[in-house]
Amino acid sequence: MPVAAFRPFVRAALAAGALAASGAVCAQSLPYAPVDDAGSGTMAVCSATWYGAEGEIPEGWPTASGEPFHRFALAAAHNSLPFGTRVRVSYQGRSVEVRINDRGNFGWPICIDLTYGAFLRIANPDQGVVGVDYQVL
Repeated sequence: MPVAAFRPFVRAALAAGALAASGAVCAQSLPYAPVDDAGSGTMAVCSATWYGAEGEIPEGWPTASGEPFHRFALAAAHNSLPFGTRVRVSYQGRSVEVRINDRGNFGWPICIDLTYGAFLRIANPDQGVVGVDYQVL
């Protein structure tokens, strides 16, 4: 089954707490935990997923900010950060800088949803969900 087809089931199970209780979520998937609110910006540890599998969202479809969607753009969806906010997302020594231009319908433990292109820069999309550090720039 393609990851894009599987993702809604993962999100539903995460929301229900089923995957966390069964240990099915990868070991790096951590609940949201603020680390520091001072200095260069807010830092946090949370889980990230991705969206924009081929055929999932049409190219050019408007995002919540009104910008056209591009699956390889270095962009992300977040529930509350203002549109245009720049965020550095890091996973296992790799990092990518993204701009918030969309909203998500995800919840704990996922705090940020990267476009396919942004996720590809830090992890294998087949992983689906990874534990990340992020910093608001």
